[in-house]
Amino acid sequence: MIRSLFSVRALALALALGLSVTLLPAEPSSAAVQRVGKRFAGMTDSNPESWPKARVGSIRLWDTGVTWRQIETKPGSFDYTLLDRQVAAARANGARPLLVLGMTPEFHAKRRNDSGLYGDGSVSAPKMWAWKRYVRKVVTRYGGKMDYQVWNEANVNGFWSGTHAQMATLTKVTSKIVNANNRKAKVVAPAMATRLSGQRKWLRDFYSRRTGGRPVVGWVDVVSLNLYPLPRQKPEHSMTLLAAVRTQLRALRVRKPIWNTEINYGLQTGGGGTAKNISKRKEAAYVGRTYVLNAANNVKRVFWYSWELQTMANTQLTKDDGDTLTRAGYAYKVVVDWLQGGRMQGCDRDRKGTYTCEVRSSSGVKRIYWNPTRRARVTLVKSAKKKSTMTGYTTRVRGGKRQVVNYSPIMVQSRR
Repeated sequence: MIRSLFSVRALALALALGLSVTLLPAEPSSAAVQRVGKRFAGMTDSNPESWPKARVGSIRLWDTGVTWRQIETKPGSFDYTLLDRQVAAARANGARPLLVLGMTPEFHAKRRNDSGLYGDGSVSAPKMWAWKRYVRKVVTRYGGKMDYQVWNEANVNGFWSGTHAQMATLTKVTSKIVNANNRKAKVVAPAMATRLSGQRKWLRDFYSRRTGGRPVVGWVDVVSLNLYPLPRQKPEHSMTLLAAVRTQLRALRVRKPIWNTEINYGLQTGGGGTAKNISKRKEAAYVGRTYVLNAANNVKRVFWYSWELQTMANTQLTKDDGDTLTRAGYAYKVVVDWLQGGRMQGCDRDRKGTYTCEVRSSSGVKRIYWNPTRRARVTLVKSAKKKSTMTGYTTRVRGGKRQVVNYSPIMVQSRR
């Protein structure tokens, strides 16, 4: 399990002070043995019909041209053509779709002049009869073929201008409609950004609410967090955000599974702008560390945003054709192979900052090592047989020997 030098409260305090101390990946008690299933490794892709050459377990349909206002383009007129194709492509490639249900068409907005990132009225609370009709039509059409998310980043002004109470009501209404039509589909809570203190306060206030005679979390199956760290921060800092939010949620007795519905690095605070470039090797290392750390901290699904995202974030997983993997995209493929089907035991961090994460399966043990800030050495177990890098290159090793590690994870396989 993860060993920590800080308590949960110390992590939260460090976050509030601007992350000015050495940070660990997450609180120790949040780490739990979990089997890494085929849905764990998720993705966002602006063109889900152009399927990358990698094994994707889940795909989040966001920024793919299928928001509410893009489906209902005129009052009462619904066009599912693009969404039908995206759902078909996902299912053909073995991925579970997650549809984000917003944004509000201008003609259904309570406040039509509220302008957001998706146009006038998009961030407004909708007229409830229109929301019910839209959600019912979508859920009736697709049923258990996908999961349904209430909204995207409800605690960010560019996506929502309504109140906590209005978002809680949307959540309750969505839950009732989904569960009345197909109980196999999951209701995913509105996604919440987590990097800023104001965003975490909005999240806390939302989950403090009751609606329809129960806490708002009682209407959802999954808590959704977008765990982008600050622009110059690393995957380990993202896990500190997770720890801080978990502290808030536990205080509110929120114990639902957590999905990391958006993650990438270098994004500017406030959105937009251009991320500072990092090396291709570092991009690949960030992808590997992200999925290992999330698995170790009991996050059930992780959606990279996105395959082909350029300029706004620093890690792109496919080339411009949306199909050919970059070095970071190949690292995604490699780390999925390392994790999937195994039982993640958690991670240990030693005094020099070297991580050792352990995945067990019927074929033996995989130990994944890295140090985010320096070159270091680890001693391999005596039954170690071979090691693999983020490029997929595999060589034999001798058990009991010392192995150099750096910021790019390596995996060492052993009998036990």
